[in-house]
Amino acid sequence: MKHAGSRDELLGRVNLSEAENSNRPTLRGAAKGQSRASLAIVFACGLLLVAIVADAPFRDLASSLDPSVVAVLHVITEFGNSAWPLGIGLMLLAAVAIMARKSTALPPEALRNLRSVLLFVVGSVLLSGILANIAKNVIGRMRPSKAPDAEVLEFAMMTFRAGWASFPSGHATTATACALALAFSFPTQSWAWLSIGLLAAISRAFLGVHWLTDCLAGIALGAVVTPGLRNWLVGRRHELRVEPSVPFRVIVAATFELLQLALTHIGNALQRVMKLVRRSVARRSNDG
Repeated sequence: MKHAGSRDELLGRVNLSEAENSNRPTLRGAAKGQSRASLAIVFACGLLLVAIVADAPFRDLASSLDPSVVAVLHVITEFGNSAWPLGIGLMLLAAVAIMARKSTALPPEALRNLRSVLLFVVGSVLLSGILANIAKNVIGRMRPSKAPDAEVLEFAMMTFRAGWASFPSGHATTATACALALAFSFPTQSWAWLSIGLLAAISRAFLGVHWLTDCLAGIALGAVVTPGLRNWLVGRRHELRVEPSVPFRVIVAATFELLQLALTHIGNALQRVMKLVRRSVARRSNDG
């Protein structure tokens, strides 16, 4: 009985310890208890501190980078160019529409999921890009590349000029939005997409076309828009996961379908031309 009592006492202490640990405040729990306005103010204060400490040094670093590094960064930063995800996404949506009309080896569920993923990626890039462009033109922060003596906190609101549209970085916003959307949709490659997106976003500061805080604000904006859009689509029963092989299979199948359609039209056109030639020859022979 003494052994049993000791065991019960030990279990009681363990449960009490677990309860005490669960009641301890955590950073995540504290953040959940804050209002959105409070979190926004905290983020703004953090950006201000980064601007004071790091914006000018980053600009100086950008001007001293090796040309080969700059060349590589110019390639990486293209991931944040919204023309690429929008163009490829719309092309794939057209391919899905073509394959949906045909009986193919791809199951309808895979095509539906791919359509949802493409709408998610395109929507994330488009929505975040629009918000970033509105914000940067309204805020009107001077770009570090506009003048050698550009000040870190120099603003001219509502100018609607490229040299005064620095905050937030549009490339950083769309790179983050696109990377997050792809990470959600292809979980087994999520780390790769997030790494590419983050590097593309920060590359704008290394290239000297944006301040570091412009990039951080763009990252934050993309990180807010994409999960919000995902929750909205999931609430409407969209399945936002697809096998990585499905897009490539759709591209190949749609390409063959288009080639077959093109060859059919070319064959029909040649047949019409041959008929016209025969009629012409027949008329000439009759006239002769």
